[in-house]
Amino acid sequence: MKTLSAVSQPPIKILFSIDRLVRGGTELQLTGLIDHLDRDRYTPYLLTIRPTDPVLIPENCQHLDLHVPKLFSASGLRSLWFLVRFLREENIQIVQAFFQDSTIFAGLASRIAGTPARIACFRDLAFWNDSRQTRLLRWIYGLMNGYLANADVVLNHFSDIFRIDVNRARVIRNGVDATKLGYQEHTGVTTDIGIVGNMTRAVKRTDLFIRAAGIVHREYPDIRWHILGDGHLRPELEKLTKELGISDRVIFAGRIEDVSGYLARLQVGVICSDSEGLSNALLEYMFRGVASVATEVGGNTELIEHGVTGLSVPPGNPQALADALIRLIEQPELREKLARTARSRVERIYSWDNCLAEHGRVYSSLLQSQKMELPA
Repeated sequence: MKTLSAVSQPPIKILFSIDRLVRGGTELQLTGLIDHLDRDRYTPYLLTIRPTDPVLIPENCQHLDLHVPKLFSASGLRSLWFLVRFLREENIQIVQAFFQDSTIFAGLASRIAGTPARIACFRDLAFWNDSRQTRLLRWIYGLMNGYLANADVVLNHFSDIFRIDVNRARVIRNGVDATKLGYQEHTGVTTDIGIVGNMTRAVKRTDLFIRAAGIVHREYPDIRWHILGDGHLRPELEKLTKELGISDRVIFAGRIEDVSGYLARLQVGVICSDSEGLSNALLEYMFRGVASVATEVGGNTELIEHGVTGLSVPPGNPQALADALIRLIEQPELREKLARTARSRVERIYSWDNCLAEHGRVYSSLLQSQKMELPA
């Protein structure tokens, strides 16, 4: 097929759709992808269907701000047809959707509009799923013609539950800017242990982190425990620290603008979710030289090789988590070795160069299958 040069062909228009932007892992990956896209090759648009802080909107990206509190309502239907017209009038060539509500909304609109490339992204283990959503999303995913996941275990899970056509699916690892995540050597005793994650979903199990801290505190009362993030669960978690008698040792840091900078003060980082896709926080620990302890769920198992790049523990078990933390406290040489090996491994695999190249191949493949001409 004859192609047009990048000079003579206008950039490919991509509309990214997500429920809303917050300072979460998926949201940061999406805004990072938009920020890193070559504007000579792609023109990005961002659709949000719930209220979003304008500060979080990427630069040089048109924001389509639709408030759709209920998808299946008269206002939801009007918004759907508005989006259909927008996709046609703007000649959007790719729609890439994140999270279930925005995938239902943008997936249906893009299919009606005849958008050539329609991509659903999977970044967790569908902990939110129920039988009604399974039936609805099987239908919606059937309207898409491309699927992306950030870990093999995530893709396999969605394929099993939602009957995804794996021939149209690909795993693309998270993008990470290693230049902004310099490795810091931590030697000596362990003084600070932390967890990064918003307190908006119980599945993140910040309560488990606190309970493990309470156990460790009995033997090592001088350890400081850091919780980075915020959300509606915070008051009950603060109450738990008081009940366990560790409120003076637990620091609720709130939402941190510079998470990477804050990680410089931690020797050990924890991810203790009951369900996880591929944790950005865990990747940041590994890049920054923070020894990691993570539950054996989802993409954590692809990042953590027990005893090599971190320590793995079963989910929902505060004693097992406490035991792993005590092991690192008592064996600083092991903690340092795990951190060094983790950095070496992740920097070979997780980069924005790799992530962008993989996205470009997916976009080209989908558009070529629709017999569209692409930039050289």
